[in-house]
Amino acid sequence: MPYINLIQEQRLAVQNRERKARTFFLAFAVLGTASTLGFLTLFVESEVAQIEAVRLKSHIERTEPIVRQIEQQNAAFDSVSPKVKTLEDAQAITARWDRVLNHLAHQTPAEAWLTTVRSVAPDPTKPVNITFGGIAPAQEPVGEFILRLQNLPDLLDVNLKFTQEKIINQGRGIEFEINTNLADSADPAEVPKETKS
Repeated sequence: MPYINLIQEQRLAVQNRERKARTFFLAFAVLGTASTLGFLTLFVESEVAQIEAVRLKSHIERTEPIVRQIEQQNAAFDSVSPKVKTLEDAQAITARWDRVLNHLAHQTPAEAWLTTVRSVAPDPTKPVNITFGGIAPAQEPVGEFILRLQNLPDLLDVNLKFTQEKIINQGRGIEFEINTNLADSADPAEVPKETKS
């Protein structure tokens, strides 16, 4: 009769179940450990994010008065900047006229006498027109005066309007009038933009 070992089969079945149980337990332990590590990582990251949020909120609270002060100063600057620009423009215009009058004081020929100085600016898009009127004993001082005016960079388009003989006191003289334009006196904001047709 053949020998049948039933116990061997039972032992193999028990070993097989034990192996499966160990494998399941090991898989459960690995998954549990991984889950715990994942949970801990998320917990630590959320705590770090909360700490960072608190730090940023405190930073915002600290800098908020500074931001408000900057906004107030910007508003004050915006309200004052047109006045400052007006004052700067006035200083530039005053300096230009100072250079012109200083040039006249030092560069007018000794034989020529200025009797009138007129400035007219009817159109803000065009430069200020200046007219110098005067008397000289001859034509030469008038020509010399024109040349000296042309050397001043603040004056453009210096030209003689007229000369005519005039009786003055006990003699005769040459009355003259010179027209010129003041450089950079046209208001660029008023100049219309050319349209392309």
